[in-house]
Amino acid sequence: MSGEVHFSKDLVFKNLEFKDNIEALRFLATKLWEKGYVKKEYEKAILDREKDYPTALPSIDVKIAIPHADHKLVNKASLAVGVLKNPVEFRAMDDPDKKLNVSIIIMLALSEPHGHIEMLQKIVKLIQNSELLRQIVKASSDEEIIDELTPYLIAN
Repeated sequence: MSGEVHFSKDLVFKNLEFKDNIEALRFLATKLWEKGYVKKEYEKAILDREKDYPTALPSIDVKIAIPHADHKLVNKASLAVGVLKNPVEFRAMDDPDKKLNVSIIIMLALSEPHGHIEMLQKIVKLIQNSELLRQIVKASSDEEIIDELTPYLIAN
């Protein structure tokens, strides 16, 4: 990707507890907005998009969701990661009637129109590594989560 994607401790949150995916999405979108990475409308766009285009990926073990919204609502390309204490239900990207219990949410705030496709390709490699995903869920620090994810999401 041509632009730099911001990914650091200020956007990694672990041991999160939510009653549903809407709460989880709202939390991450709000964090992105509070830090100035996205415009205020980003949260509504994320929630609206999730209804029409679910974002949970059917990995073997630990499930991931990759919510995102229109690049025009992004001020600075960034990734927010939420690791949940207890999974919440998201609908599957490939089959919206299927519910998946998601433990890791990677919210993509990408500022280029084609950024999502490139990032999705990187995330597909990530979800094929069940062991790594289990480590992320068990990680004891934000730094550990960043260290595990950076080679997949940021490095080319």
